[in-house]
Amino acid sequence: MLGRMIAAAAFLLAATPALADSSRCVEPIPPASINGNTATEQQMKDAIADFKTFQQASDDYQSCLLADLKAQQLAAAKAKDPKPLDPSVAAGVDARIDANQKLKERLGAELNAAIIAYKSKHPGQ
Repeated sequence: MLGRMIAAAAFLLAATPALADSSRCVEPIPPASINGNTATEQQMKDAIADFKTFQQASDDYQSCLLADLKAQQLAAAKAKDPKPLDPSVAAGVDARIDANQKLKERLGAELNAAIIAYKSKHPGQ
């Protein structure tokens, strides 16, 4: 009986691979922007650290999405009746990765602008 329930659960997981990426990969929360004209040195250090943490979390998120997509493609190919994975799944993953990458680039540019502004207000630091 327990074996049948495990087999049924495994079948359901294999039959619904599109659900895997939404539950396992968590999009990172972006750090707050900082005003380099008014920030203290400690606030700037914290903002840089927060961005580095976000950057690493974003890289991990994108890797997770790609790994889940590959797992879904493999599961589809190994299914009893193999079929290619619905192209919309890959397109959705690509869109999520692209959006996250653009956010990471935008936040990096904002942080660089804040650093430049801070340095112009605090020469020699």
